[in-house]
Amino acid sequence: MITNEFGKRRSGGGSGVFYAIIIILAIALIGFRIYWENTFGGVVVDGASMNKTLQSKDKLLMKYLKDADDLKRGDVIVVRVREYEEFKGSGTEYLIKRLIAVEGDKVRCNGEQVEICYAGTDEYVVLEEPYAYYGNTSQIYQFSEYEVGKDEIFFLGDNRENSCDSRYKEIGGSHLTHLYQEKDVYGVVPDWAIENRSWLGKIFFWNI
Repeated sequence: MITNEFGKRRSGGGSGVFYAIIIILAIALIGFRIYWENTFGGVVVDGASMNKTLQSKDKLLMKYLKDADDLKRGDVIVVRVREYEEFKGSGTEYLIKRLIAVEGDKVRCNGEQVEICYAGTDEYVVLEEPYAYYGNTSQIYQFSEYEVGKDEIFFLGDNRENSCDSRYKEIGGSHLTHLYQEKDVYGVVPDWAIENRSWLGKIFFWNI
C-alpha cells in the first residue's frame, strides 16, 4: 500500500510539472507574439530608388518608430506619405529612403558629393556614403542647400539619379514639394534586417 500510494503521488506530481511547463511556454509565446506584432512590421520594396542597397520586391522587416529620438542619420526609413497632396490618387502610401539630415542640420551636394553641416556647427564636412549609387550616366548630380527645420527630416534614395526624395528646389530633381517631418517616419529598417533579408523574407513573408 505504501509503495502504490507513493507511486501515485509521484505520477501526479509529474503531471503537474508537465502542465505547468506547458502553461509557462504558452504564456511566453503569447507574450512574444504581442511584443513582435507591436515592434515589427513588414515592407516590400517597390521601385529602384534604393538600388543598389535594396532591389524592387525585396521583403524586409521594419521596426516601428516609437520615439523620434531613436532616429539616426544613415538609417533606412519608411516614410508615411499617403496624407500629403502630392501623393493623393497616386496609390503611393509609403516611401523607403535613407535619412541624411535631422533638425538643425544643413545639407547640400555639388558634383556627386553630399556635404553636411551638423546642428550646432558652422562648417560643412563631406558625408561618407558607401551606400550611394550614381549610376553610369554623365549627368552631374547636385542640389541646393537645404536647412532642416524644427522636427523636420531630409532623406534621399541611395539611387541618387532615380529617387523621389527631399529635394524639391531643383527642377526635375524630385517630385516632393517640401521637407517631411519626424512624425511621418513610420519605421526603421535595421541593418541586420537588410543583411539577412533573403532568409528572413522566406520565414516571415512565405505567403506573399
